[in-house]
Amino acid sequence: MVFLIDTDGKDYVFTYGIFGVQHEELTPEKATSISTLYKLLSSSANRVDYLQDESHGLPRHGPTSTTFIAYWLSSTSYESWKESSPVKEFWASLPADAGVWREVMTVPKSRFMFASSQPVVSAMGTLLPLKQSNDEGYWGVYRHRLSETPDSHTDPSDTFTSPYVTSTKAKPDETRKVIDIPNTRSTKVKLGRVTITNPPDNLVFVREGQRQPHIPPAETKAWIEHIKPHAQSWISHLDTERNKTGVVSFTTHIGHENPKPEIVNEEFDPKADLELNTEAIAEANQIAYFLDLANFEQAGRSHKGHVKLRKTVMSLYGPGGQLEKGKAVLFVELCVLKSKDLDAEYIGCAEGTGLMYLADL
Repeated sequence: MVFLIDTDGKDYVFTYGIFGVQHEELTPEKATSISTLYKLLSSSANRVDYLQDESHGLPRHGPTSTTFIAYWLSSTSYESWKESSPVKEFWASLPADAGVWREVMTVPKSRFMFASSQPVVSAMGTLLPLKQSNDEGYWGVYRHRLSETPDSHTDPSDTFTSPYVTSTKAKPDETRKVIDIPNTRSTKVKLGRVTITNPPDNLVFVREGQRQPHIPPAETKAWIEHIKPHAQSWISHLDTERNKTGVVSFTTHIGHENPKPEIVNEEFDPKADLELNTEAIAEANQIAYFLDLANFEQAGRSHKGHVKLRKTVMSLYGPGGQLEKGKAVLFVELCVLKSKDLDAEYIGCAEGTGLMYLADL
């Protein structure tokens, strides 16, 4: 059983925005940027998720970036917010080394999917009703779910194929443009503004999350022993084998449910370390962009670690499994993006940030 958002009967066009502030050192100026951005987003968005870099269990001395994921159920509401004086003034006032960026996706329901393993709300699932579905457990299920939410914005015959192919996958008679995606990214700061004006059609954005609210010790032990090794193998593969997987951008994060989106006053502390906050409900996140849906599907099918991860999770949490009544919640969100759907800008960011690579295409 899986739970999908119910968009039947409504012509939704969502805006899904990712906003970040980079900070090797959390200076007062950086903290002000984070607080101001969070308060601006919370004044308009239907939901704002608050994330920091994840350490994968390794020691760290503080976050190196803060990321907000903001949801607007109506793209017109986002446009009004974007054109408001406070937002325009904030964005225009950022210095050349600000380390602030945005990747904003405006997509119709026909190119968006949300699914959760349990009816426990998270992400877009907090804003729309959920419906039960048995449409799960096979490769290509995401593509099929998209086809089940048709609208006037998407051609039903569209295969969502990228005009680009990686150098690893290019055939001798290749007709598409061949690109080489670097596995390592520069950390050198590029001063000034970089805007992505013409990204390729059919980029796929994916957010995967694992919520573990107060799970019992036995379930935690099962995750560490049976799931974590395969998850780490899969994450490493996506991050380091980009020409094989078609991954343009990949990051991992940790978040929690506090503060709530409506808290826009002094209770928001940009210096709080989410990983050390024992009152927080931890949620691991992986955020990625693939060249297209085919690359995403093939990456999952072909990597042994991911196949084993998928089978292990289904075995543990499926009918009769050791964790059939477990409390962990898995969710995924996916957007297929046409070129006009994406607005991205990076101001004083490290050269390897997000989709900056696409500026050179």
